[in-house]
Amino acid sequence: MNVVTVLGSPRKEGNSSSIAMAFTRKAQSMGAHVSVYYLNGMNFQGCQGCMSCKKQHEHCILKDDLTALLEDIVEADAVVMASPIYYHTVTGQFKTFFDRTFSFLKPNFFNRPDPCRLPQGKKGLLILSQGQGETEFHDVVDQYQYFMEAYGMGERHVIRAVKLVESSSAEDRQLYVDEAVALAQTWC
Repeated sequence: MNVVTVLGSPRKEGNSSSIAMAFTRKAQSMGAHVSVYYLNGMNFQGCQGCMSCKKQHEHCILKDDLTALLEDIVEADAVVMASPIYYHTVTGQFKTFFDRTFSFLKPNFFNRPDPCRLPQGKKGLLILSQGQGETEFHDVVDQYQYFMEAYGMGERHVIRAVKLVESSSAEDRQLYVDEAVALAQTWC
């Protein structure tokens, strides 16, 4: 199994990153090949709206640190995406990365039965951590679940790590870490 993990938090040891890495370490211990991308340490720019990925090419034409990540997602069996909720949505780093996945969609994707260029059947795990309770920010969850479905991720799972703040401890995260590890055992 080939796993790509995308860490959207500016804190490598933050809540969403820690949960994602628990999944990733377990997958690796079970023989998966893993690639981890820490977005805050990468040099990249957002989608330019040039539409080259729809008109002339089947991939994003920008060449920066996201190039390898986007290529790895094409080859991945499972994609783990993690971000804290900052200011009512995912981090800017994560949003900028995710906008570049627009290149995965085919021309006229709204009117096609096969809108995505990605091989179908990938597994997708979205991990979102937030200081607020579970009743907040369902719109963020819904938005990214929609895209995971549009990208042909047959098996999708969301871990919503709620009521976690910057000062949260490993003990505070344990329930979510256990959920991520159990999922890795199932998927790998």
